[in-house]
Amino acid sequence: MAIHVRDAYDAGSRRPELYRNQSRWKLTWSELKLLLIASTGFFIDAYDLFNINLVVVILNYVVNKELNGSIANASLQGGVLKAAANIGCVIGQIVFGLAGDVYGRKIVYTVEMIITTIATVLIISGPLSLGRNFFTYITVLRVFMGIGIGGDYPMSACVVADRADLKRRGTMVAFVFAMQGWGSFIGGLVFLILMSIFKHGIQEDGHTGQLNAVWRIYTGLIIIPAVITIAQRIMLPESARMRSVQAVRADPSLIHRGVLNHAALQDAKVDNAAQAHWQANGIGADRDQAWADAREYFSEWRHLKILLGTTASWFLLDIIFYGIAINQAIFVSALGLASSKDPWEFLWQQGVANIIIAAAGFLPGYYFTMFFIEIVGRKPIQIMGLSFNALIFAVMAGRYEMLKTHHSPLIACFIFLQFFFNFGANATTFIIPAEAFPTRVRGFAHGLSAACGKCGAIIASLAVSLMATNVGPQFVLWLFCGIAVLAIPFTFLIPETRGRDADLIDLTERREAAATWSRWYRETSNSS
Repeated sequence: MAIHVRDAYDAGSRRPELYRNQSRWKLTWSELKLLLIASTGFFIDAYDLFNINLVVVILNYVVNKELNGSIANASLQGGVLKAAANIGCVIGQIVFGLAGDVYGRKIVYTVEMIITTIATVLIISGPLSLGRNFFTYITVLRVFMGIGIGGDYPMSACVVADRADLKRRGTMVAFVFAMQGWGSFIGGLVFLILMSIFKHGIQEDGHTGQLNAVWRIYTGLIIIPAVITIAQRIMLPESARMRSVQAVRADPSLIHRGVLNHAALQDAKVDNAAQAHWQANGIGADRDQAWADAREYFSEWRHLKILLGTTASWFLLDIIFYGIAINQAIFVSALGLASSKDPWEFLWQQGVANIIIAAAGFLPGYYFTMFFIEIVGRKPIQIMGLSFNALIFAVMAGRYEMLKTHHSPLIACFIFLQFFFNFGANATTFIIPAEAFPTRVRGFAHGLSAACGKCGAIIASLAVSLMATNVGPQFVLWLFCGIAVLAIPFTFLIPETRGRDADLIDLTERREAAATWSRWYRETSNSS
């Protein structure tokens, strides 16, 4: 018996009735395994992205003997180095996002992690004998690494959203994204452990050259889970929804017969010509057809406005999120949380500040999102988070002089800021594009949205360190307040995606369009 549209799309499974009555917290073994594969990859990405915040401080001392987060003899005071991975991310998010729609998620998901791993190996192998050119070497390789990390954004979101039951899809995607917090937290913890191990040589014996070993070990440890993740991704099967898209591209008549996955196609009584056509063209879906899907889908304003909402809100959000995250060392130093002149003590203070903020702000925010996302919805969480971010930035800017001398309220502000980033727009901008668009364009739409976000992160990386130096951190905080407010209206362009099955909506629209065209053709033929 053939499986028809709602069955095929209800849970991305051939037997959705097994899932309909389950709690959103009770996962099947296949769902749990999927989450482990996807979340481990995102943990690796976050570790690689955020470790630059501490690595730059070490490199600045190792190469320049200076204790701060701005590198005087590097492009834009090290801003290019900080932005490098995000520059690569823009390329990877668009290219791999579209490639995931063309070739399927499986192969693309493996390739991008291989790229990230190779780049990490080359980074930790860089020779200090390059002198000032060492910063250029690291910058180029972090761009390369960023291409792989960028591909993981749309692919991690898509492989989970393609398979998840609607009842817990937001919860599952939020779980994957929460690993960004764990990447930052574990990265900070590893840093403190390494600093403790090397304390005697660096602080007591004055062997500051050992910091060179610290940053290489700190950066390279992530290679171990990366290799394990690559092996798991190679064995990950393609989702039923993606196979359905590939089958329909090969034989569009399947849309009108309601048969939309590979297993159903084997059961369905289709004619020999259609079956032969699918076998000849099926899984190797035509590249031009995938691109045509994106052009055709986003040529309609009702779809384009959603894409505008996801891209613009993510772009503005990442200016302020990465403006703080990547340049946290600058703000921490400017506000007096890391002021020691001793290299080990200064780096230890930076590491402690990072881990406190990650543990108290990052992680609780992610899990609040995970708990409330199916209760409150995506749009309310995003609007709430941006509103509180704007308020906290205003408090930090308005009370800047007081906060410089009172560290407890300053740390509280940073913690609440990160909490409402992650119980807010930082999480929802990742989740919404995975749910708002149908499978056939989901990778491209999520990748483009994420790429716009990374453009915001690049601006933050390049501009914030310069602005903090030239016009002061207080002005930057006021600017961030304004950007948070500006992001709110774009959220209203996005539909609430809780319970939304974009594939069913898309199928209905395509059938209606085909019927309208057929009616017009008949009327035109009769009149002539």
